[in-house]
Amino acid sequence: MSPDTPASPRPSVSPLKRVLGGLARHHVFGSLFIVVFATAVIASQVVDRTDFASSELAGDVQERWGAPVVQPAPSLRYVQSGTLFTELKPLPFDQQHVQVQAGMNYRKRGLRYFSGFDFTLSADYAAVNREGHDIDVAFIFPIEVDKSQVLLSELRFLVDGAESDLDLGESGNRLVWTGRIPQGATRHFSIRYRARGLDSFLYKLDPALPARDVRLHLAVEGGENYDYPAQVLAASEVQTGSGSVTLDWAFQSLESGVSLGVILPSVEAYDALIATMAGRAWVPFLCLMAILAALSLHHRRPLAFYEAWLVAAAYGFFFVLLAYLAAFMNFYVAYAVATLGLGAAVVLYARRLYPQERASRLAAIWAATLGVPTTAVILQGYTGLIYTLEILAALLGLMVLSTRAEVRALLSDLPPSPQEAK
Repeated sequence: MSPDTPASPRPSVSPLKRVLGGLARHHVFGSLFIVVFATAVIASQVVDRTDFASSELAGDVQERWGAPVVQPAPSLRYVQSGTLFTELKPLPFDQQHVQVQAGMNYRKRGLRYFSGFDFTLSADYAAVNREGHDIDVAFIFPIEVDKSQVLLSELRFLVDGAESDLDLGESGNRLVWTGRIPQGATRHFSIRYRARGLDSFLYKLDPALPARDVRLHLAVEGGENYDYPAQVLAASEVQTGSGSVTLDWAFQSLESGVSLGVILPSVEAYDALIATMAGRAWVPFLCLMAILAALSLHHRRPLAFYEAWLVAAAYGFFFVLLAYLAAFMNFYVAYAVATLGLGAAVVLYARRLYPQERASRLAAIWAATLGVPTTAVILQGYTGLIYTLEILAALLGLMVLSTRAEVRALLSDLPPSPQEAK
């Protein structure tokens, strides 16, 4: 080839290939795979345990610590005194006043807290004989719970203020009283018992009769967040205090089959928090890799593939460690131990990789790329605000860095693109 012959131009490299090449040089793909794999595994495990907790684990908890309480209202049936029991007619109550005093007793299994509660039920009923003759009545109070499961105790039944014998029938699932109500007279019935429950309390009115003068007072100690089950009337009045909530239902008349009740206070679902943290982890991890790439360029000390992968493994292992620590100790203690413990290990390791870097700066990088994003998930009411402020801080920081001479010099040392080389 003649010396005067111009050299053939090098084939141009597309910007996409340059970007992919840069990512490969800094081992981003392998590191990201490690983090995504670790977080996907722990997130799926947490979700599986949540589903499991909603079925088999919940069943085990119910056997040990009670079950959702469904208390049907009693029913009253009558016939004219002195006649054969050919057909019992329903007699509506003129008064149904129920009081429930509940104290929360949260139960923990793994990452999940169950809303256990101990309660005392006091119910007063009144029925008026408006027939033109005496009537014989059957008062039936359903007890549709496993008495050993809910630890039913201190059951008392009073008629007109006097103790009455407890007849629970052959199956033991209902309290039955039979007696006479004279013409124009009013009979008062009172029920008292103690028991324990799980998650919810529901009071179901008689599906065959309208109800008059219905009142339900439910006072809860040990929690203040609550919800309503499906197809349940909301409380007429709600009062919340520090660690307590009181709900009152008061109606002069109600249609038949109406239900009153509440889903009792619950503790934060920490399994869902960890799953959310893990699902979002890949985004702040990419920011961490970008910062490590910048440090490598600044110190002219590129990371070996195993060094980048070790950092990625530590980042992904944080979520695994948090999940298992939280299963055996308080969640916030577990979070602090996992964040500070792994953070110290990563900072010390990065300090050996970049001896010129200050430990405080490396700790700030760990806090910004893991501490702040995970804290934002915990503080659910402020998640968007925290993300926005962190992005704003990063943007302002980049603007400041772009004006510094050493940063501009570092950027000028980067290999030019083929178009710039021309």
